[in-house]
Amino acid sequence: MKLSKRDMGANMNDYRRMGYSSDCVMEYVMTLLNSNYEEWHTQNADKPYTDFPFSIKKMSTSGCLFDFVKLNDVSKNVLSRYTAQQVYDGALEWAQEFDPEFGRLLGRDADYAKAIFAIGRGGKKPRKDFATWSEVKPYIGFFYDELFCVTDCFPEGTDTDAVKAILSDYAESLQLDCDQTAWFDGVKALAEKHGFASDMKAYKASPESYKGSVADISSYIRLAVTGRLNSPDLFEVMKIMGRQRVCARINEYAGSL
Repeated sequence: MKLSKRDMGANMNDYRRMGYSSDCVMEYVMTLLNSNYEEWHTQNADKPYTDFPFSIKKMSTSGCLFDFVKLNDVSKNVLSRYTAQQVYDGALEWAQEFDPEFGRLLGRDADYAKAIFAIGRGGKKPRKDFATWSEVKPYIGFFYDELFCVTDCFPEGTDTDAVKAILSDYAESLQLDCDQTAWFDGVKALAEKHGFASDMKAYKASPESYKGSVADISSYIRLAVTGRLNSPDLFEVMKIMGRQRVCARINEYAGSL
């Protein structure tokens, strides 16, 4: 079956609507066209796909199947190599067309958004949290009060009175004008104050001696601030959000328990 130019255009528009970057689609297509592309790219990670020595001889004679799982995997890898500026530009452009409300939030404070996108970016193991621009909003939505909601909950049997006391205490003493080590020392001190183990080895050796561990304390704070039990680096998240917003979230959540 042949596709008309109109049909082909509609199909490409579908990928754009779904939020796929053209770079990601091209990268994926290259893996389909030449069997040795992935090996070449692994050895030349800093080079664009346009530098690849394409060969007709390396094309499959039996054709190839389009695989969305593979496309998403390739896309995550490509986007993980983007700078915060590139991610911001791509997400903003897509949102302005397909999710104007989110686009307005991103455009309202570019520096704030780019600081969010910079978390875990760069280095040998960059985060690979989204494959499409459409996945950005659910990933970073909690940074914006307009999109924030608590989606997770504590394990059954959690002492909510203890959580409330811990969070209220934490909000009063919260300091973010420090480095991550000093911040976590404060979290460990809070754990000890409320009968939780500040040292994981000690907790694992004698869990019955404590109400919980410092990991539990961190999860209480994380849930109150982000609405989730899993998020990017909590200290970086709170630094970006700022003490006022963080404390407001913690106090509101504590008051709801």
